[in-house]
Amino acid sequence: MLDLLRIKDFRNLWFGQAISRIGDAFYFLGPMFVVKRIFDDNAMIGYIGAAEALPYLFFGPIAGAVADRIDRKKIMLWAEIICTIIMFAYFIYLMILPGHPPKWIFFVVGVTMSTVRVFFFPAKNAAIPRLVPAEKLFSANALSAGTDQFGWLIGNVLMVSLGMIADRVGVMPFLKILVFTNAISFLISVLCVATLPKIEILREEHHEDKHLFTDVIEGIAYAKRDRVIGLSLLTTIGLGLFISPFFVVYIATNEQWFGNKAAPLAFIETCFIIGMLSMSFIIPRLKIKKAGMAYSLGLTLAGICILIMGGSRFFGLYCFWNLICGFAIGGVDVPMRTYQMLKVPDEYRGRIMSLGQLIWMSVQPVGMALGGTLLGLLGIVKMHVFMGAGFALTGATPMLDKEFREATIPDRPSSTEGEPSAQSVTAEYPIGDAELEKV
Repeated sequence: MLDLLRIKDFRNLWFGQAISRIGDAFYFLGPMFVVKRIFDDNAMIGYIGAAEALPYLFFGPIAGAVADRIDRKKIMLWAEIICTIIMFAYFIYLMILPGHPPKWIFFVVGVTMSTVRVFFFPAKNAAIPRLVPAEKLFSANALSAGTDQFGWLIGNVLMVSLGMIADRVGVMPFLKILVFTNAISFLISVLCVATLPKIEILREEHHEDKHLFTDVIEGIAYAKRDRVIGLSLLTTIGLGLFISPFFVVYIATNEQWFGNKAAPLAFIETCFIIGMLSMSFIIPRLKIKKAGMAYSLGLTLAGICILIMGGSRFFGLYCFWNLICGFAIGGVDVPMRTYQMLKVPDEYRGRIMSLGQLIWMSVQPVGMALGGTLLGLLGIVKMHVFMGAGFALTGATPMLDKEFREATIPDRPSSTEGEPSAQSVTAEYPIGDAELEKV
């Protein structure tokens, strides 16, 4: 970790996203809690989540193509600037609003933020392999994932404290603090991203005459040619469908089993995050090379944990299995993401990164919109069984394919085979940014 943080550009991106992640945790969990308190409507929570997922469906393919055309630093910077403006505007609206906010504001802000963020993430994920040496990419992804979870954990801890205030003084001061905190976190991220160098795309041919949608089609065709990447993307359909109602189930479980307070809800989520966070820092030491095997085994184990949670009415036991579930999932993302980053050439990387995001988010409106309805029909226990069984089966299915089982993480990026990369030069001879520009 210390070696990675000595790389200035990666360190700045990492720090900005760590702070932003804390704000995201505030804003994701807090408004859901507020909606439950004000409107007492589980279905509405699902509808908000579904609405926030729609921009990924509509703009996901375009976002990936844009990330493979435009300087990725510019994409990230403008996305964070716009999110900062939206959050400060929302805070001002809440300050002058008499009484509780209307339902529509939760939908409008959620959809607007998602529309901007859909362009940020492909650019960020495609940029990371350009900021660190290939031999440190696995550790960089693990640190990035661990930091995401740590930021979410800190956000949860702070939300517990604020939730106790909300239980006493009301939900509106609670909501205002959440929105203002998220606005500040985006502002800090803007300052960090602004320090990055240009991250222009490495190409073998010029794309000026190509239509944007041609790039989208070429990205899909590339994913279809690579069997391992294609299967991992197909698996995402089932995962998104079965996992998307989970937060609605969290809230209903907290209400019916654990007292309907903010603290238990945040603690349940915190246990899951601690599991993921722990595994994110353990996994680089395991020296995993079989990305497909790690992907399937981790997801299968997580699904089994979700099944067991449905029969765990005791709060400590429910949190324990949630912790193990997070531990299992923590070993899933990093190997497969590293495999994709190293296997895919830089000129396709943004599109492949966005395809997984697109598939995941495109099925979420279905899962989230049906989450409240299914919960009402099945009840808490059967809903856990439904999600856990679907999750485990979806994760285990790709193991039937030999090529997927044996997929090995490459040692270097495919776009630089046969020649040393700038990152490798930097790793071997630590030089400053100005000298690197001359090289």
